[in-house]
Amino acid sequence: MGSSKPRTSKRFNLVIFIIVCLLAIILIVTLSKRRPGVEKPTETATKPSEEVEVGTKAVLLYFGSEDGTELVEATRDIMASSEPSALLASIMRELVAGPAGKGISTLPSGTQIRSAYTAERTAYVDFSRELKSDFTGGSTEEYLIVASIVRTVSANFPDVTRVQILVEGSCVDSIGGHYDLTEPLSVYDWQ
Repeated sequence: MGSSKPRTSKRFNLVIFIIVCLLAIILIVTLSKRRPGVEKPTETATKPSEEVEVGTKAVLLYFGSEDGTELVEATRDIMASSEPSALLASIMRELVAGPAGKGISTLPSGTQIRSAYTAERTAYVDFSRELKSDFTGGSTEEYLIVASIVRTVSANFPDVTRVQILVEGSCVDSIGGHYDLTEPLSVYDWQ
């Protein structure tokens, strides 16, 4: 009888050890997947020479209203690409270019698109530092920037459910201190 207790205790300790190890592995895998937007996956990278234009495509863009209090829709024809990342980058460049008619640009002057790509139903749009450094507005202006980006993406990519805004390849806390950009934004929250 005396020898069965140590054996049971050793088995119990072994089971606990295995459970703790499995939980640690699950935690590490989960945390490593939390910030996929910081580094661009190589399989979704698009080189300009790989772009295949397939004619023109009408896209929907969102700009600020003349009084700067809401968003207005604008349709624009652009050269389409069969590569989703190239198409997303092209649409975002049109948003940066600003409206051709009514409306005002929501993005700070000098802002550029560094890259844009999609992975796992999330769009990643990487802007130049001017998006943050040249922002001079308040909460309404920051809302219009974020909403114009998210709505433009969701209007043109119905399968995308989240948008991660990056600046110089990294996640930022916010553009002007009002809206949290540390995690991908749900498109449903910005409609």
